[in-house]
Amino acid sequence: MKLGCSIWSYHNTVSAGKLNVIDWIKLCRAELNLDGIEFLDFPLHDPQAQELKEIKKLCTDLHLDIYAVSCDAQFGQPTGEAVDQQIDRLKSWIDIAYYLGAPICRCFTGAPVANIDLKEQWRTMVKAYRKCLRYAEKKGIVIAPENHHGFVLTSKDMLKLAKKVKSDWFRMCLDTGNFTDLYPSIAETAHLAAFVHAKLYELDSGTGAELKLDYEKIFSIFKTANFQGYLSI
Repeated sequence: MKLGCSIWSYHNTVSAGKLNVIDWIKLCRAELNLDGIEFLDFPLHDPQAQELKEIKKLCTDLHLDIYAVSCDAQFGQPTGEAVDQQIDRLKSWIDIAYYLGAPICRCFTGAPVANIDLKEQWRTMVKAYRKCLRYAEKKGIVIAPENHHGFVLTSKDMLKLAKKVKSDWFRMCLDTGNFTDLYPSIAETAHLAAFVHAKLYELDSGTGAELKLDYEKIFSIFKTANFQGYLSI
């Protein structure tokens, strides 16, 4: 396994203007000595070509992988037009992943909308993913929705989605803290993980160990699944 950092770990600092993307990349190499980084869309809502070029060159110079880009596209929407907007958003970040050389684009499934039939919403979500996956395949990019509540609460939900989209370009961003039953669902979906969000809630002040999640158990699951990708803190 390799170790990386999601810029979400610094979202308060970045959003407050106390740290920009370029300095964050340098921090990940100089201070944290990581193998790679994961971008989210929040600091780059309307990225410019020059900005992306600088990011790509800096990561090359610092020998940092850009192992994933992440956008907040999600398909729990009240209208077909709103779903189409989310499809376009995900496609735009697939393009950014392609430009940056990131093999994975992470997104969300979204949450069901009240007063709309759940089965119909699932059909809409699956159709949306199929459209995006056809586009992603042309670019050579894997789409990896995160188990981020909403439509996906347990491994049963994620496995159902994987079965319905029927694409080799569909994997998942496995968040270690988001399944409602935690370890059973982690074990049942570890084979689908393109990369992992290593969630941290509360650290022991003495040892630095995570107190809420049992990472010895989690690492054992990943070892059994032969997962050798990125742990994105």
